Amino acid sequence: MANADHAPLAGRVVAVTGASRGIGHAVAELLHACGARVIAGARAAPEFGVQGIRGIVLDVTSESSVEAFARLAVQEGVDSLVNNAGIGVFGPLEDAGVDDYRRVFDTNVLGTLLATKHFLPEVARRHARGLPSHLVNVTSDVSARTFAGGAIYAASKHAQRALTQVAAREGAGRGLKVTEIRAGMTDTHFTGRTPGHPERALHLRPADVARAVLHALTAPLHVRVDEIVLHPAVQPVDY
Repeated sequence: MANADHAPLAGRVVAVTGASRGIGHAVAELLHACGARVIAGARAAPEFGVQGIRGIVLDVTSESSVEAFARLAVQEGVDSLVNNAGIGVFGPLEDAGVDDYRRVFDTNVLGTLLATKHFLPEVARRHARGLPSHLVNVTSDVSARTFAGGAIYAASKHAQRALTQVAAREGAGRGLKVTEIRAGMTDTHFTGRTPGHPERALHLRPADVARAVLHALTAPLHVRVDEIVLHPAVQPVDY
């Protein structure tokens, strides 16, 4: 039998979106290392090289793609969903374009909405059997603040925060815990960057965010972690 200290997610099945690299990839790897079976979705099927993580092609902006992902997750016995897929476009407000707006909102907001929508029927079925479920939305620390040059991105993250809180209210009577992970500056491939540049040496790592997801998913049954805010120590304090 697996040691609960080393495999706290033994028997759990978790679906993760946006798992091709960066935070989503780190989340999938950590949850698997802690005993979970993971269904990992991304536009190109993510590769992990280990059994127990199933990489699936997923376009969160397409409802048919999300439906197929959700069906597979349900067949695998999913109990938790981590909405991680996200993109960003930055620049002055007067340069904001309609195409950029749609691309960011389709991924960050519509993607979160669709994945959550198609997870909720399984939440109801699990609740009818006396089983809990968990939804984790990886947003950003800008889901409750703004910054110059971030009009479209910040607006999308505020919308994600609203969806998260609505899901928490609607799921409260169905055994659903909902957690928002709000990370600050993180050294990832976000916006086409290559991780490892010296100027980001003291930023958060994807593994830091993954540990926050793990903390939420392994909380005792009587504990609900509503949100986790984490920043690198070098980031200015700005709530």
